Amino acid sequence: MSIQITENIENPEEIKAKIIYTKTLQARYVAHLDNIDVMCKALRRIQLPYAVTQGCHPRPKLSFASPLPLGHASYCEYFVVTLTEPINPEWLKERLTKELPNGMEVLEVITPYHDKRTKNKGDCVKYRLIFDNEDVCFKAFDFLNNPETEFEIESKGRMRQYKIGSAVKKSEMRHEGKNYLIVADFMQGVAEVPSVSKIITALSKFLGDNKESLKLIERLSIQAL
Repeated sequence: MSIQITENIENPEEIKAKIIYTKTLQARYVAHLDNIDVMCKALRRIQLPYAVTQGCHPRPKLSFASPLPLGHASYCEYFVVTLTEPINPEWLKERLTKELPNGMEVLEVITPYHDKRTKNKGDCVKYRLIFDNEDVCFKAFDFLNNPETEFEIESKGRMRQYKIGSAVKKSEMRHEGKNYLIVADFMQGVAEVPSVSKIITALSKFLGDNKESLKLIERLSIQAL
């Protein structure tokens, strides 16, 4: 085993693959660290030729998208894995999906993958918020679309004041069947801009007893700024 690890680390011909997958149904309640563990075990089971990290506890060389808050669904989760040899993307898509729990499905495998994003620029994250009450949806829409909206959230053991500011780039409200939807683009990973997680936590607090009308929160896409 130790010989194999050494060969993987020293192999100069490393190739990256970006794996895009869903996290819906009961998989919404798998925490981020547990999600990483699920993926690592699945990659081992399919015997993917991945590179490993150095140190006492070697792990596959993986980098994940920003953590998805517990309970949120997503159709655009991804991670990047470093390989030691080329693989067939369709084979990886099919084999990995079979090893994942219900609600997690590989949508696409991009390989070879070259990350062209600019560091420290953050992401634009599209979300869909689904309500079963029109009045509550309007109330939430007003909360999100007012740059002057202020809220207080505990962070690192102390309460901090935030303002919506430029966190919401654009949003729209829709009516589909019995549901009322807000589709919004949020800034993520930008200095002095509150995260989507903090904003939705504040929104839930703002809605009070009406928060049960927010039936589902979905992350639809992530694009580098």
